[in-house]
Amino acid sequence: MRTTVADLLRLPHLRLRLFAGGEGLHREVPWAHASDLDSARDWMTGGELLLRNGSTLPASGPEQDRLLRRIEDAGASGLVIGEDPQTPALRNELAAAAESCRLPVLLAPYSVSFAAIARAVADANAREDTARVARVERVYAAVRDALGGTPSESPVARVSRELGCRLALLDPRSGRPVDPAEPELAPELARAVVDAVRIRHGKIPGVLHLTVPGSGRTLVVEVPASEPTVLVAMDLPGPASDTSLLHHLATVAALDVARHTMAMEYDRRVRAELLAQLMDTRIDEPTAQRKLDALGLDPAACILVAVRRGDWAGQRNLHLTLGRHRVPCLLLNRAPLLFALLPDEATALLTVRQQLGASATFGMSNALGSPGRLPAAQREAVWALSMAASRPDRSARYGDDYGYRALHGIEEARWHVERSLGALLAYDQQHGTDLVNSLEAFLRCRRSWQRAAAALNVHKQTVMYRMQRVEQITGRVLAETSDLADLWLALQARELLDGSGHTLSAQEEQRTGSE
Repeated sequence: MRTTVADLLRLPHLRLRLFAGGEGLHREVPWAHASDLDSARDWMTGGELLLRNGSTLPASGPEQDRLLRRIEDAGASGLVIGEDPQTPALRNELAAAAESCRLPVLLAPYSVSFAAIARAVADANAREDTARVARVERVYAAVRDALGGTPSESPVARVSRELGCRLALLDPRSGRPVDPAEPELAPELARAVVDAVRIRHGKIPGVLHLTVPGSGRTLVVEVPASEPTVLVAMDLPGPASDTSLLHHLATVAALDVARHTMAMEYDRRVRAELLAQLMDTRIDEPTAQRKLDALGLDPAACILVAVRRGDWAGQRNLHLTLGRHRVPCLLLNRAPLLFALLPDEATALLTVRQQLGASATFGMSNALGSPGRLPAAQREAVWALSMAASRPDRSARYGDDYGYRALHGIEEARWHVERSLGALLAYDQQHGTDLVNSLEAFLRCRRSWQRAAAALNVHKQTVMYRMQRVEQITGRVLAETSDLADLWLALQARELLDGSGHTLSAQEEQRTGSE
């Protein structure tokens, strides 16, 4: 049996005095916890004797009442107030709350340290602590058995039995189990976990206390993993249950999460190779359709998304995040772009946006329709990506009526480039000149010889000579508005086509592999 508040009150060297809450003296005290925080419950798991300096107590009666009820709500076994010269008067409201909650409030003399009280609790519970250590050892024995391949009850199941409660590993952003094979939590409880973590901006304290109908007393602790993960303990048997085991289990659970992450990484590589085969037409359509069906991807309801690699930093765990949100996908890195085949659903696109960040630029194809249309979808996504940079939300879908309204698609852009710049591009390639880029710089500098020369780092006479050659080769006159408009539109079309990062044709691609 653990020591009780009454047992501590009887220890003469502590000289503790009962202020109020005598009906709760039978409460067991597994541990003593010193804290002056008003949010001390975020660092308590239940059953602790809370030690608080008197000088940090609120002065008013209502505030003392609220403080005690928060402590009771955290499952504390009692409150010890260390008296000092700055301790405010203990109000009637505090005494009434202690009697109402049956929570003992004890007073410790200024000469008695909290360390002495904590040591007394530890000494009194030495036998019970030995049993607790044995339970912890059994938890890690389960891990040893699992690593050694010995058939055994899982660590989570074993600790669940030790604590007499239900346990689950959860993604705190989606509220879904980390392992898709595990059953979903009740919607109310999943939402409560997500909300509790979100309002703390993902910063989880020692323990979160949740009260959800149908789940009993529920505690949430953080699991050290590469992706946000929490351990949820439901239906805890009582306020004094040994929930310190939860933190040991959180460490153990990190191993399970790591093993699941390794399996997900292998799965990502397999899916990346499938997307590469589809984009390069290295797989026949019936086989592709069968594989996509097996992965839960319906080509008729999917789009291809292109993201420029330099725009984001969250791609490392993107496949884990999508998996935890139950979003089927294929991901492929091809420098300098990331391609993602996703369901054309708001949830899927929002998940990608949140993971990659608001600064990422997205280009989306039309609906895939069939596996054989992947090469065309790639060109559409890349085209849309070039358009997206100028949009407020940094995203565009192929065919959107936004900007460059005279250009309605890839083929039309290519036609404009060939018609207006084809001869100039051919001349540059044959003679090693740079007339096309010089023309673009000249027009961007508002046809200023001086500014264009500075931009190109050449003499003004050189710019004038180059523009004369442009007119001779293209047959256009730079003083004519119609010719200027035609050349400028062709330059914009070329910029959009070249914005793909050399991904408009399989021959131009610089593959970095399927990782």
